[in-house]
Amino acid sequence: MALKHGGIIRIAYVRLALNDSRLRQAQFFYCESLGLVETYRQPDRLYLRCWHEAFPYSLVLDEAPENRLVEIGFQVRDSKDMKQLENNVIRAGVEVAHHPAGVLSGMGESITFAVPGGPTLRLFADLPQIGYMTGFDSPDWVTPRPLRGTPAPFFLNHAGITVADPQAAVDFLTQALGFVISERIDSDDGRRLLSALLFRMQKEAGGQELAIFPGPAGRLHHIAFTKEDPNDILIDGQYLREAGVNIDIYGPTRQSYGKTFSLHFHDPFGVRLELCAGGRITEVHPEFEAVRWTESQLGKALSYFDRDLQAAFLQPSL
Repeated sequence: MALKHGGIIRIAYVRLALNDSRLRQAQFFYCESLGLVETYRQPDRLYLRCWHEAFPYSLVLDEAPENRLVEIGFQVRDSKDMKQLENNVIRAGVEVAHHPAGVLSGMGESITFAVPGGPTLRLFADLPQIGYMTGFDSPDWVTPRPLRGTPAPFFLNHAGITVADPQAAVDFLTQALGFVISERIDSDDGRRLLSALLFRMQKEAGGQELAIFPGPAGRLHHIAFTKEDPNDILIDGQYLREAGVNIDIYGPTRQSYGKTFSLHFHDPFGVRLELCAGGRITEVHPEFEAVRWTESQLGKALSYFDRDLQAAFLQPSL
């Protein structure tokens, strides 16, 4: 019996534009230091994936004059569901653009639109699987030998973005696209939503595909990748430091907001990245309730061991 999840079924990729000639520096960092795998290369574009990802890309990098977030891609079940989501977006008063197949390698027809006060999202249904690096037949679920000695994350977990009005963005994402809030941060008086973690499918690593933060419209806060357990986070921190990578304010820590063990660091272009393990198990059902945090508990929410809020962490990285 086939699985029949409806609507959005997964976060597929994050696409960045980087000021990097032939993307040489980006390729070295993401493949040699972080442990992603190059799938395709075009003259001004690089497609990368995690080794545990069956689809061809988790991260798409474009050569461009300036560094910026281009879009975040989500795969939907089929063309019928994509049409339904398109109608929802239009009813919400948001303009939708249609694109033919081939905008990105192997991708079928797609639509794009902007989250109110936020970034561009792309929805698509068709993208061929190229298989796990370890195969589908009796795979060895261990890090492939060429990637050992790097963090080599399993797969893309979520993207953190900044939006001009968190409440408006969350209303759109929940009502038009069917996302569910797993955790949220409210002002101490309870009148304003400041931040939210949103998921569409069951997740066991943070319960999120999107993390919403207040800030400039459409900017990137961070990109997060999944690791297996907390021990990986500590070991990967050593690999990254050995490679000369800049560890962020919150190094290996227990991030209460999402209930993950996390490590934040930066690529050579200033993009904040995260490795995370664990997390609150989330599943859409009528009794599911979001965890609520208050603004006064921000320090504890972002790093349980530090407790002191580091305001710089809340700023976008791209």
